[in-house]
Amino acid sequence: MKALITSCLAAILFVSCQTNTLQTFLVDAKEDDNFISVDFSLKTFVDNFDQLPEDQKEVFKDVSKVNFLGFKKDSANDEDYKSKQQELTSILSSEYNDTQLMSVNSENSQMSMYADNIEGTVEEIIIYANDTEQGFMVVRLLGDDLNPSNFYKLMKMSDGMNFDSLSELINVN
Repeated sequence: MKALITSCLAAILFVSCQTNTLQTFLVDAKEDDNFISVDFSLKTFVDNFDQLPEDQKEVFKDVSKVNFLGFKKDSANDEDYKSKQQELTSILSSEYNDTQLMSVNSENSQMSMYADNIEGTVEEIIIYANDTEQGFMVVRLLGDDLNPSNFYKLMKMSDGMNFDSLSELINVN
């Protein structure tokens, strides 16, 4: 009986260590040449942060860190694309399915937005976009008390942001 209990506990420990989360996916992908991974602060892309109105500054203060991960698809990595894209969608479905904020689908692309908690304090917002021709990306916004409605404000403000340095980092011109 003691051996059975020990075996069960060992199996549970092994399975729990094998559980793939978005965090482990992001960390593991940094070692994969098919991925582009960048961590940054949104304030980096605002040249005139001090001159912004206080309500706009609050939007940026909410987000303490951004994780960007992109997989650029080409003919040489099509199988890796399918495998990694399936793995990521599985993770998002299991971790965030009950907290999906929106989803937009077209013939060759999809975009979804998730929050870690829609009933209380939101500490992360996930944006996932996939294009069957181009590849996929996941953006994770981290903060202490994110307001999903501020994301819309952030999108409206993005025209005034300078993303040249991000484009250089991820080699997208």
